[in-house]
Amino acid sequence: MSTRGWALATVVTGLVTFALFVVFALLPEMRAAADCLPRGAVVQFELARDANDLAAIFGPPGGACRALGAAAMDAVNRVDLTAFIPAYTAFCISAALYVARGRWGRPLAAAAVAAAILAALADLLETATLLDVTETLDAPGDLLATSQFAAWSKFALLAAHALFCAGLCLIGQNRRWGLGVALLAPAPGVAAAALSPLALSGVMTASFAIAWIALLGFAVRDSLAAKGASA
Repeated sequence: MSTRGWALATVVTGLVTFALFVVFALLPEMRAAADCLPRGAVVQFELARDANDLAAIFGPPGGACRALGAAAMDAVNRVDLTAFIPAYTAFCISAALYVARGRWGRPLAAAAVAAAILAALADLLETATLLDVTETLDAPGDLLATSQFAAWSKFALLAAHALFCAGLCLIGQNRRWGLGVALLAPAPGVAAAALSPLALSGVMTASFAIAWIALLGFAVRDSLAAKGASA
């Protein structure tokens, strides 16, 4: 497929991915728990390490918010499994081949595609585990170790995907400097969140937003520019 074809695929899958963020916020369960859950609760839950972290997200055991928060996380995670993981994986694969100008054989392109697929597999494990965690919030046992490992693996692999895509933008001819620099953001964002998951998870989220919005914006520009050039 041509560069324009991959740009269009990036636009379509990117719009679906970002639309699902809106869907998450509008879920009835999320709206019902709006006064209970802290800002960034979804990512904080993914990175929760122990009962204290769970209490910071869902409130104390026996609290009124416990059931509402658990129902909200379950609703988000079901959409995650059925729609969001496939959507962002398709977006990341399309974006890698867009910045590689459709050249599957470029090592950085192959590495970016592999990182996206592995991130999706880690996310499947994480999300399935979190659905089990909400059933045993008061005593999650070893489940948090599994969900936390899978979550960090996912974020690290998505940061690696962004770095590989940055390399495709910054190395060789016809460099895309602006996009390449934006794609460098997730790596330090993930590193910052590792220092303090609950306090700095928002920094990581913002770093991925910078990278993915830049990818979508450049793909829109290039798909429209290519269309105009062929008209």
